[in-house]
Amino acid sequence: MLDRDEIRRSLTGAWDLFLDRPDAMRAFDVSVEGFWRSFRVIVLLLPAYFLTTMAEQIMLSETAAETAGPSGTALFLDSVVGLGLDWIALPVVLALAARPLGIQRNYAAFIVARNWGAVIALTPFGVIGLLVILGLLNAEIANFLMLASLMVVLRYNFLIARRALDVGIGFAIGIVILDLAVSLTIALALDSVFGL
Repeated sequence: MLDRDEIRRSLTGAWDLFLDRPDAMRAFDVSVEGFWRSFRVIVLLLPAYFLTTMAEQIMLSETAAETAGPSGTALFLDSVVGLGLDWIALPVVLALAARPLGIQRNYAAFIVARNWGAVIALTPFGVIGLLVILGLLNAEIANFLMLASLMVVLRYNFLIARRALDVGIGFAIGIVILDLAVSLTIALALDSVFGL
């Protein structure tokens, strides 16, 4: 399991990356053990992910009250399977492409930073989800806030790619686009499987 010191240190590094501080990468354990441990961060994502999924169910029922929307079970399964696949898909794709892309030296550092950064990236969505669940936000406002949060997260992912991979602007943008494309492909495929 992750220990408290590593969580504190790594989340501080993730926040420093968000603020675009040049020395942020020093906070991460980019050893082989640190690389594999960073995948355990998924446990820290679960509360925000759960809140987001619950809010999505509420918003779908608000906007499609007159039609038969997807079942809560289908949405939950779609979300859980999607999180798991999305968590490993980009690391696998980049592992296969690291040498041709010339990023094998910094591949592990990028994945570690990306995994820890996911906690920072998902937090606003969890907060929005909680506000929807509490009835403080309707679907329209929540969708707007989620879109605004997505823009901030894309910028954050760009900073992670730029700092961790030590690459130029164009290459970092390409990594962000690849990450988004992989996530969207998984989401669309699962939506069709679960009938959403």
